[in-house]
Amino acid sequence: MDWNLILDYGIRVLGIAIGTLAATFMSIIFAKIKAKLSEAKVSAFIDKCVRAAEQQFPNLGKKTGPEKFAYVMEIVKKKYPKLDEGYLKPLIEGAVYAVSEQTKQIAKESKTEEAAKINNLTIG
Repeated sequence: MDWNLILDYGIRVLGIAIGTLAATFMSIIFAKIKAKLSEAKVSAFIDKCVRAAEQQFPNLGKKTGPEKFAYVMEIVKKKYPKLDEGYLKPLIEGAVYAVSEQTKQIAKESKTEEAAKINNLTIG
């Protein structure tokens, strides 16, 4: 029995096994990174669409909410037809919430600046 030959084949088999595991691991990691990047691209696109809807339909109360949602959903479905509406709806709602919070913050800052200007005029 030639132990060198057995050792040589054992090392080769071990190398192939380690290479296969490394390739599998890297493909899984690559797939996860790709999914995260795709999700980020979809979210960024949805944010842009929500902002466009805010410009397209002036804020006239709750009547425009469904119109804005339909507008955003239509555009997103054109770009990403394979995505499910059940998946898209929370992303759109989240983007709408973020835009409304930013709008509130801007309005709040504007009121604070106006109040400061008024106080400076009355004091000065």
